Amino acid sequence: MAVLAGLLAGFYPALVLSGFRPASTLRTNATGQSGSGLLRSLLVVAQFAVSIGLGIAALVVFAQISFVRTIDLGLNRDGIVVIYTGGLTQAARESLFRALDADPALKGASLSGNTPFSGSNWNSPVEIPGTAGTRMLHTVPVGPNFFSLYGIRLLSGRPLSNAHAQDVRHEDSNAANILINHAAAKDFGYSPESALGKSIYGVNLSAKVKRTRLTIVGVTDNFMFEGEREEIVPTFYAYDPDNNREISVRVPAGGVLQALSAIGRIWHGFAPSMAINRHFLDEDYEKQFLADEQQGAMFGIFVGIAIFIAALGLFGLAAFSTERRTKEIGLRKTFGARTRDIILMLLWQFSIPVLIANLIAWPIAYYYLRGWLEGYAYRIPLSPLYFVGAGVAALVIAWATVIVRAAHVARANPINALRYE
Repeated sequence: MAVLAGLLAGFYPALVLSGFRPASTLRTNATGQSGSGLLRSLLVVAQFAVSIGLGIAALVVFAQISFVRTIDLGLNRDGIVVIYTGGLTQAARESLFRALDADPALKGASLSGNTPFSGSNWNSPVEIPGTAGTRMLHTVPVGPNFFSLYGIRLLSGRPLSNAHAQDVRHEDSNAANILINHAAAKDFGYSPESALGKSIYGVNLSAKVKRTRLTIVGVTDNFMFEGEREEIVPTFYAYDPDNNREISVRVPAGGVLQALSAIGRIWHGFAPSMAINRHFLDEDYEKQFLADEQQGAMFGIFVGIAIFIAALGLFGLAAFSTERRTKEIGLRKTFGARTRDIILMLLWQFSIPVLIANLIAWPIAYYYLRGWLEGYAYRIPLSPLYFVGAGVAALVIAWATVIVRAAHVARANPINALRYE
């Protein structure tokens, strides 16, 4: 790549220089008069177009990440440690949960089949009265403490409990109680209050009991179980001990080390020969943004490099152009043009490549970023301010690059300019 770039960059200057006639090159100032400078201008336009496009992308990426971090998830994710218990029996898992829930160094525990932001999706075939056939409904196996541990609000009804035998769902049972979220109630045509006591039917043709009546005893507020990338979908929650393989533990903010020590001590009391598999829920949450943050940082670095290269190109173009227009500027000053007029004229001339670069960069950046934002269910609007801001920043950088050169030429004595040739 380096060799190829060097060959391409050196080809055109070598071609032009080798084409000079000796008599012309020896004549005073003749080398500065050849060529229209079109290629130089096109390169500056391309460099600024890349810079502006990357600048817009960096602004939008960081604005979107900042936006989703402030969204109300509908649950409290702070201070949660998730423990995977797949290597334990169901009885050992239940005993471990009770020991963790009762330990004074911890602030509660709950069993569940999966946890928020884990990317693990369960769907179950169900029949909904009033609709034909079966449909797949998002399913989350939970324990009785799940909603209180995560701070998820109940809109109506009650949570699941060990005090009600039918709240516990088993594969061989023909009836069980469930909770649904507000999105499911709305999808079924119910309000949170009117959904209580209604039933849907779980279908499992491979099980001993192929059709299970699922009675709604509570409706939860919507919360983003899958994070901000996915829309909230209709979901039901069942207390399913057979599939509750993860334990969520809330630890106090001021005693994390003591809490982790307590979790390790309790775990080794039940599984002395097995390493504990635990992590903070925040780690799963942050993984959603890791790739995008890296992409935004990469854009930021490339913006700096591209702007630097574009500024060098524009400075070279300014030096070349002002040198060619020395006599013109001297004549303008002789006929009464002020220094300010000359500077404004030159700044406008060098603003044109940046303005053209904006016209090129904006539609390309819009097309790319619109597709990128569609990866988020909850996203910022693609405001024109991002495009205008990046364009204005590029224009200011261009002015800062050439204004010293322009001011130097504008202040020059016109006599020297008229004697230039």
